[in-house]
Amino acid sequence: MQRTQKANVQMYSIQWCPYCEAAKRLLDELGIEFEDTDISTHPDRRKFTSSLLPGHTTAPLIVIDGEPIGGYAELQALHERGELEERVFETA
Repeated sequence: MQRTQKANVQMYSIQWCPYCEAAKRLLDELGIEFEDTDISTHPDRRKFTSSLLPGHTTAPLIVIDGEPIGGYAELQALHERGELEERVFETA
């Protein structure tokens, strides 16, 4: 079944991060296209991620259509509830 992605998905990640890799793997497995921005060398990445989602100071940070959802745990939870695919793909 061909699905059309309706949502823009952005990930802010850092190198050597197992949760970032797990998030990328999950998105890839689900066929979700995303833009990955490496913030490994950002001068204050904790402040940067917290500016997008108050209190979130770790990587990855996933943003769907401009709405920060959190990190890998929140991404996985959305998927398990069936809400990730609903938010990302067109329904036929």
